[in-house]
Amino acid sequence: MENVKTSPEAEQPHESMVDEAKNFDVFIKAMVQVVEKYGRFVLQELDSVA
Repeated sequence: MENVKTSPEAEQPHESMVDEAKNFDVFIKAMVQVVEKYGRFVLQELDSVA
């Protein structure tokens, strides 16, 4: 058998992917709050224009 060197980084999830997932979750939560706060107003404005 060949001697295969493995990197410890290959066995662990990459930190930037974890940070990216956290950032995505924070972004989605913020967007949900914006839609909950202003969504009704925007829909009413669209209805009055149509």
